[in-house]
Amino acid sequence: MNESFYASIKMVTGEEVLAQVAAESHNGDDFFMLSDAIIIGEEVSLDDVRGIAISGLTPKMWMKYGGEDIVVVYKQHIISISEMDRFGIQFYEKALQSAKVSSPIKKIVPADEHTGYLGSSKENIEFLKRCLDTEFGD
Repeated sequence: MNESFYASIKMVTGEEVLAQVAAESHNGDDFFMLSDAIIIGEEVSLDDVRGIAISGLTPKMWMKYGGEDIVVVYKQHIISISEMDRFGIQFYEKALQSAKVSSPIKKIVPADEHTGYLGSSKENIEFLKRCLDTEFGD
């Protein structure tokens, strides 16, 4: 893997992705390996009382449900890529921590250990019939 760097990437979809990036090539295909890719959402609200606009930034993992922290992005899916300066890197590292905390938890739960006993369908139907008989006096 080539030497990595921190970058801001403008995708053809319009998304701006921040990540640690390494440029790669394999069999004539140029691509980038993105590690811990995040996007920054911007929320703007108007405060009518004070007559101002309030802006807030919300960092989110780019691939919320991916099983890996590294993704491959092919060169043709990128409009522009720019290396971040030290202030951009500091912002990215803090935003990454926040994005990871707010991401869905990736945890494997073995079904055979955590289903609980719910009874059989036949038992449940009989139970419901008894409840209805008691409720409505049949």
